[in-house]
Amino acid sequence: MTTREPRNGETFEPSPEARRMSRRKFLVRLGLGSLALTAAGAVSGIGSYILPRVNFEPPSAFTAGRPEDYDVGEMRLIESQAVFIFRTPYGFQAVSDICTHLGCAYQPYGPPDEEYAQVHAHCPCHGSVFARDGRVLRPPAPRPVPFYFMTINPAGLLVVDKGVYDPTDELSRLSGEGIGHNLYLDPETGDLVEGPLPTGEDLRFG
Repeated sequence: MTTREPRNGETFEPSPEARRMSRRKFLVRLGLGSLALTAAGAVSGIGSYILPRVNFEPPSAFTAGRPEDYDVGEMRLIESQAVFIFRTPYGFQAVSDICTHLGCAYQPYGPPDEEYAQVHAHCPCHGSVFARDGRVLRPPAPRPVPFYFMTINPAGLLVVDKGVYDPTDELSRLSGEGIGHNLYLDPETGDLVEGPLPTGEDLRFG
């Protein structure tokens, strides 16, 4: 078939056959595109079914050794969990090492000094100070540090669970997480028992 170039001012209209061919190509391409989208959705659905959904959030509970690993009056920092473990004459307590101001790790508790007549801990970031019972002695920390639930598992290991919220006293209600600050894990029974608010007078510094 021969074609000729249009002369000046002359235009060509596509023939009906050409129009049919263009429309056919468009419909074919549209069909192929729809098929590709359907296949992609099917593959995605199969992948979601085969591959499990993984939660990468850290678990709220962790083990912290055996009760006999601790001496009465001991304070031990579990750095990987940012939690202090205390063994007192009344039992065990787990206390957050995270300042309630901006989330810095505060320093271990120290003995009374000229400024504070009680056991206390300093946050190095902005100067907050906490008492052993979690109270804020100096802002800018807005609320007490939380105390965490503790139990003993069947293997005889101490378990700390940051996810338990059971506010049984004013300090735990103010902290907004954790459990009562007057609760202790009895290592003999594995139960939580009530006692006095901790003062830190039993701590062995050195």
